[in-house]
Amino acid sequence: MKYKKLIYWVLGFMLFVGWTDLVWGQDNPKPKAEEITDDNFKKKVAKGFVLIKFTASYQMIKLDNKLLDGVKGFEGCVIYEVDHSKVKKVVKKLRIRNYPSLALFHNGSKKEVWKADMDGVVDVTNKHLKKAIQDALAGDVF
Repeated sequence: MKYKKLIYWVLGFMLFVGWTDLVWGQDNPKPKAEEITDDNFKKKVAKGFVLIKFTASYQMIKLDNKLLDGVKGFEGCVIYEVDHSKVKKVVKKLRIRNYPSLALFHNGSKKEVWKADMDGVVDVTNKHLKKAIQDALAGDVF
């Protein structure tokens, strides 16, 4: 009789643990974002408008999210946030020394770079970013 209760208790516990894992696993986990590195940077900026936000762990100021919300999706613009230590060659080529900084690419070519000052302030607004995208489109027509 003791063993029968023990077996029921163990099986019940195993069933409970298995069921909770099944239910907890249905929380729609976020897809893992692909990291941008020096090796795949050109591939990521090759099509359409891409705005890259270069960041660092030691940066003084965070960039306002409202600034990027108006640009995301504007003329198909995609925004990536990249840690500067993952793209050292790109950062060196763009001469970015202060963070956060922004760079706009269109079909793989650099259109404009907004660098932070020594205090980490980027002097750019939503309107500046949208105008740069529109100017890049107008430049393609002529």
